[in-house]
Amino acid sequence: MNASIVGIGTWLPETVRTNDAWPATFREHSQERSDRTFNDIPLSDDPVAAALVERDLRAEAADPFLGARVRRVAGEGVRAADAEAEAARRALADAGVDATDVGLVLTYSTVPDRLTPTSSTVAHAIGATRAHAFGVDAACASGVTQLEIARAYVESGLARAVLLVQSHLLLRTMPLEHPASPGLGDAATAMVVARGPGLTIRATFCNTHGEYANAVTWIRGATEETDPPWWKPGGDYRVGSRAPELAKALMRDTVSFGAKTVREAAAAAGVDVTELAALASVQPRGFIPGAIAEHLGLPRERALTTYAHIAHVGSCGPVFNIARARDEGKLEKGSFAALYAQGAGFTRSAAIVEAT
Repeated sequence: MNASIVGIGTWLPETVRTNDAWPATFREHSQERSDRTFNDIPLSDDPVAAALVERDLRAEAADPFLGARVRRVAGEGVRAADAEAEAARRALADAGVDATDVGLVLTYSTVPDRLTPTSSTVAHAIGATRAHAFGVDAACASGVTQLEIARAYVESGLARAVLLVQSHLLLRTMPLEHPASPGLGDAATAMVVARGPGLTIRATFCNTHGEYANAVTWIRGATEETDPPWWKPGGDYRVGSRAPELAKALMRDTVSFGAKTVREAAAAAGVDVTELAALASVQPRGFIPGAIAEHLGLPRERALTTYAHIAHVGSCGPVFNIARARDEGKLEKGSFAALYAQGAGFTRSAAIVEAT
């Protein structure tokens, strides 16, 4: 039997931030703010994507909150490792798998507690005493990329069960009045991969485009002089761009990248994209999953989105969305779904799963 996602766990902080947390001046002057690198999306050269995005941007144009209504915020005392461990426990419980049966723990922290990966801390916290643990960093594409590694470990017999963990505690690095802050939320997620019924992994496709490495990254400034390496003295870090024109290119082509990557994974699985019952995509903006679905020729409602209620949660987004598809009964036995994510670096990843 092939490797399957047999358990899913999600975690959200208790603190809720609604749109009334921002002062009236934020709404009034949001379009005038200078740091809108991640807000303003140019239209694609792909005519299908351009038409879809232009329509959705028009609908969003007057909303400084980018379509989000609610997001969760982790307190300063919440460690990434703690959030990840709680999501991991929930995924193991959902799978009915004991932590001592986990042979591999893969983690990704958007904002790690320390420079070293949180994998060993998480494995210890949950009692995965027999596991090999290490970090996998493909930014927002990490969760789907982890699936490819987990599948290889399980189907080769290197591990009976693999635990995949992701966290996105980005709001602690983002000032409230930054134009992009309303579209971000904090969260953690986890998946258990093992042999057995569940969401069986039929194919994965991952591709990294290193020419975009500086498009989205952690920065102190925009130049060599103002952006020294982490081990040298300097200012505070923030998510930004050393190559804004490349960042704009990625935003411009997000829908095209998504559709292309899902098609490549579906071809590897021998599945026609029109057979997909659900798309669980990363959600940097609320309309992105639906636009990708439409580009694939699917009804928009097949794209699950949790954006309005938790905003963009990085690598956790596809996990929340596939959990929603499963819990809402959209994945009947024998049906197919796609997970898609893209992450800074730049990596695009997709997986095709079958409900078994």
